[in-house]
Amino acid sequence: MTTLFPFDHSPLYEPTILGIAVIAVLAPQVVLVWTFARTVRQRLAATRLADAAGRREAAKQVPAEVVLCLRGADEGLEDVFASLAAQQHAAWRLQVVVDSRDDPAWEIAERSITAAEEAGTASWSAATLEPLAQRPQAGSLKCASLRQAIGRLAESTEVVALLDADTRPPAEWLATLVEAVRRPGVGAVSGNRWYEPAVVTPAAMVRALWNAGAVVQMTAFGIPWGGSLAIRREAIVESRLAEVIEHTLCEDTALAEPLRRAGWKYRFEPAIFSIQHDGDLALVSLTRWIARQLLTARLHHPAWPLVLTHAVSSSLVLIACLAAALAAAIDGAGVEASANLGLFAGYEIVSLLMALAIRRSVLSAVPTERLPAHVGTATAPAWLAWIPLTQLVYATAALKAVAARSVEWRGIRYRIGRGAVFPIEEPTLLPTPKPVSAGR
Repeated sequence: MTTLFPFDHSPLYEPTILGIAVIAVLAPQVVLVWTFARTVRQRLAATRLADAAGRREAAKQVPAEVVLCLRGADEGLEDVFASLAAQQHAAWRLQVVVDSRDDPAWEIAERSITAAEEAGTASWSAATLEPLAQRPQAGSLKCASLRQAIGRLAESTEVVALLDADTRPPAEWLATLVEAVRRPGVGAVSGNRWYEPAVVTPAAMVRALWNAGAVVQMTAFGIPWGGSLAIRREAIVESRLAEVIEHTLCEDTALAEPLRRAGWKYRFEPAIFSIQHDGDLALVSLTRWIARQLLTARLHHPAWPLVLTHAVSSSLVLIACLAAALAAAIDGAGVEASANLGLFAGYEIVSLLMALAIRRSVLSAVPTERLPAHVGTATAPAWLAWIPLTQLVYATAALKAVAARSVEWRGIRYRIGRGAVFPIEEPTLLPTPKPVSAGR
């Protein structure tokens, strides 16, 4: 029989070689997922011990400020203010910086703050609402807003907490952050977000699956999440955070390295996981959103080469399995074709098991009363069915992040320089409401 390749068992579709490649790509991921699950268990146990020792109750007396930077009226913004008003913390202030007085978020913020204070339900001791005073020549508008807030912290403030407009903090959120960040040597703590699909659509499943992997990587590589982040006042000063974010796209990914250089540790705190609103999103828009998340790592975090390697290698090895199976089938090598298809299927099944393990760990950190009613809508077969598309979108987004020379975020386009971004378009008002990811 004439074969496609002039030798038997061509290395181009030899299952043994591809099997080694599959194991080489999967093994580090399995280790990271196991480490993540162990970290979640250990830190939840530490949080329970802190509660038993009364440390969270004591933390409620620590002066803190919550900074909320707004551009555009996100869906459910009123709920964010209602959640903030219900915080169980004795000594805290609220700073809200809005893109401008004409921004649709301004009216919502003003109305929500006033209503809570007039009803006597506001737990903050003081609240300020200000527009962004000056448009930045470099760096994002959000970083400019944060720099403005840092410059106006009360003298007594010891901890600064950052919150995104799509995060609904539970009543113990601020106290949990403050207790965790005041542990010895810790300069910053954050939780992370989790997407639990309410409906099984391509975009919802891809976002949930990609985010599951991202949560593990962020934990392993020490990448904070700004949607629920607390920083010690002295760590802000010693890391020179206000200067660092003067040119950056975001504040969270850019925080890790200056924090480390200043001698402070970042700590992931699973007790403050946030179940995110699962709004409608087209697959093309989702790919751009993922690319923007990856771009922040490229610009601001030393672990970017590892993130990129994972994105590319996990897709290449699967493409190689399918290509080898096809080549073997054309050559009439049925055993090799079946073996390579088996490698592909095995990779995806292991990926499913890892995703389910991550999900189990995350949901174990969220109290039952905070879980959405639609938990479990997406079954294991649904998760498995969308893993290949997720891997394709992930690789595409990673390549887009590598090639990006500009990026659009909340209606503003930024030119990308070396470790910096520069606004190149005059900001326009965002419509209201606009269900977008406020975090990034």
